[in-house]
Amino acid sequence: MPFSLSEDLAHAELLEALSPAMREAGTLIERLKAGGATDRRRDKQDKSPVTEADEAAELLLEAAIRKIDPHAVIIGEEASAAGIQPAPGSRFWLIDPLDGTRDFINGGPDYSVNIGLVEEGIPTLGLVLHPPTGTLWTGAAHLGAWKTDADGKRQAIHVRPLASPPIVVTSRSHLDEKTKAWVAALSGADTRPSGSSLKFCLLAEGLADVYPRYGPTCEWDTAAADAILRAAGGITLGTNGAPLGYGKPTYLNSSFLGLGEPAAAARLPAFSG
Repeated sequence: MPFSLSEDLAHAELLEALSPAMREAGTLIERLKAGGATDRRRDKQDKSPVTEADEAAELLLEAAIRKIDPHAVIIGEEASAAGIQPAPGSRFWLIDPLDGTRDFINGGPDYSVNIGLVEEGIPTLGLVLHPPTGTLWTGAAHLGAWKTDADGKRQAIHVRPLASPPIVVTSRSHLDEKTKAWVAALSGADTRPSGSSLKFCLLAEGLADVYPRYGPTCEWDTAAADAILRAAGGITLGTNGAPLGYGKPTYLNSSFLGLGEPAAAARLPAFSG
């Protein structure tokens, strides 16, 4: 999708404006965790867990988006679970305030805060924060991608060519038999389990090569980190071999394959749903 200079500048301004809110959400999540939020979990209708940290962070992030984009269409995971699910349209925001809630509850480190912008079905801007370390990944189409530590030190990041053997990141809590079989067909692969949207960030940084996902995900799980991966030079492909699209009626993703080097798909085992 072609972009004008004004659109590129707008994306840069959005990243700058939303970064403080991401850090504020991360601080809020860690404070609530220390205050026992993980002990006050409950199950949503789909049996997935939720805590007050998920809900409070989503409210904070939605308010931050509306401050700079008052008429925004926003789809948040927790609002959607409560039945608030507006039609996507050509431009909309996706919020996953606490991706990896199970790991958060269990005391693990693999959870993240996510804001993604989708335009014409493409994730064009993303911010992902790792609350335990304060690491923030950001990226936007035509601008590039960056990693910023808790002290504000920022560095540009980029994907790498497919390594030999490749490093494959897989879901820690949703590792199914299809994924195991696909990885087994990739001779000599170094498999590294990871949680939440952080798997995409490892690809974007050039620290891993491939992320196969057969299990179900929603668009808010992937949009932010997928945008960062694409801004860093990678791609996420659906089972039809085309880039994973966004704005589906139910916001449910098909199976997908995240790649650091887009051309590497031709050298990997066939990936299908």
